[in-house]
Amino acid sequence: DAKIHANIMSRQCQELIALRMMQKFTELGDVKFVINVGDSFYPNGVSSTEDPQWQTKWRDIYGTHLRSVPWYSVYGNHDYHLDPCACTEDTSKCAQINGDKSDKSRFFMPGTSYFVEHPDMNLEVVGLEFNKIGDPNICHYTPCPASCPGILWKRYLAGFGVFNQRLDTSQAKNMVIFSHYPTDHFANMPQLIGKMKGDTRHNIVYLGGHRHSTDNTSTFPIWPHQSWVVGGGGGLSCDGNQGFLVGEIDWNDNMHVYPVLVDNNVCCAKKR
Repeated sequence: DAKIHANIMSRQCQELIALRMMQKFTELGDVKFVINVGDSFYPNGVSSTEDPQWQTKWRDIYGTHLRSVPWYSVYGNHDYHLDPCACTEDTSKCAQINGDKSDKSRFFMPGTSYFVEHPDMNLEVVGLEFNKIGDPNICHYTPCPASCPGILWKRYLAGFGVFNQRLDTSQAKNMVIFSHYPTDHFANMPQLIGKMKGDTRHNIVYLGGHRHSTDNTSTFPIWPHQSWVVGGGGGLSCDGNQGFLVGEIDWNDNMHVYPVLVDNNVCCAKKR
């Protein structure tokens, strides 16, 4: 929708990225999951589990083989606009919540914040709900601007609790932590940034979206760990490199990540 700060004028870019994802998926041969950092359905999210956008904006673009593994996901700010989830504490009413890993017709998101252990890879994945602090104006766009702030504040507190608990207790060597927002949105939150920077027990890769680029240069550093923005999926806007990130675990349980980018002339060319 060109009226919603969009500057990508067709699905060609997103389809090109989906094709490159499928090629990489096939090349690797043992992909275990995909991580999706939210804002999955522009401009206003889905309103139910039966919303046709599940088909037109996800299944029709990312083929059956690419959806044969779980897509670990979180809510983005746009996802909340029409979703009942913004207006109720009962997450069973949320259009994107799905705790059934075998159900590949939708994302895997057992709660608004959660963790998944992969002991075979010495890896833990942690998804976090940080929308209330990432976008303070998010509730203005929902049907319940009065009740939404309290609901999302509770979810942020719960998410921060999951973050602390997993960093304190996880035995995994590697951790992938993700929310909808890149680390520069939390630059003034030492309790979040400082905890990751000071962690010496894990190899952490933090992933965020919101900004429509795929890079590790625009984010706030969490050295010795890595932080990436991976919002350059070609779906709405072009703020920089478009593409996706690949993570691999070697035989010594070391985690390596690298970007796979597509031609920005296809994705970011200005409309004439």
